[in-house]
Amino acid sequence: MPVDVRRLATELHRARIDRRPIEPLTEGFGDLTLEEAYRIQQYGLSLRISEGERVVGAKLGFTSRAMQRAMGVSHPNYGVLTDAMLLTGPVPWERLIHPKVEPEIAFLIGEEIRPSASAFDVMAATEKVIPCLEVVDSRFIDFRFAALDNIADNSSAANFALGDPHPVDGLDLRLIGVVLFADGDPGETAAGAAVLDHPARAVAWLVNSRGEPLMPGQVVLSAGLTAPVDLRRGMEVIAEFDRLGSVRLTVE
Repeated sequence: MPVDVRRLATELHRARIDRRPIEPLTEGFGDLTLEEAYRIQQYGLSLRISEGERVVGAKLGFTSRAMQRAMGVSHPNYGVLTDAMLLTGPVPWERLIHPKVEPEIAFLIGEEIRPSASAFDVMAATEKVIPCLEVVDSRFIDFRFAALDNIADNSSAANFALGDPHPVDGLDLRLIGVVLFADGDPGETAAGAAVLDHPARAVAWLVNSRGEPLMPGQVVLSAGLTAPVDLRRGMEVIAEFDRLGSVRLTVE
């Protein structure tokens, strides 16, 4: 059966807006392809743009070896960030389905990065790196999905909070450690090397796989450094990064 990209993208769009999760797409379309999954993602993005949102960057997922093994894939994936996803206040609990949070290193792009890019190219073109907390939220029932479902669902993008930008000079991002505090209790820890051995490699993979340049001013989230933590109402989460500082969010 041919995949109706527009219909499936619209179903995901409505699931997000109405907070009514749907069954994974791959349960109805077992032969869904990687190309079709990204086409669904792109059409879903066009729906957000038609409602006034503006693209501000991109995000990566499945960059850790452990996550790739868990999902049965051998490569990362990517999604798109819009201005509506950037948090300027508490996490909007009433707009989400089953949100989780993870700490990440974000890149503020200073110069255009074109395919074929290397991690060295990414670092040379990066204006600042930023401590980040990403809120992920699947539009599928029980946070249950296959890798292609996750791609169609814009890599579970929901919201992101940014700390203060930091110059890249003298930083070895592989060695940047992070501790995630949930309501004051230290929990998950990791280092930058958890993301494809170097977060800039993940950004280079994004550019080369997407086949599109990253432009000055765009923000790229290089993917979660730790396992995601479930969010709750009234929760406070702080990520403390070595040398980069911290970033905080609260849940309304």
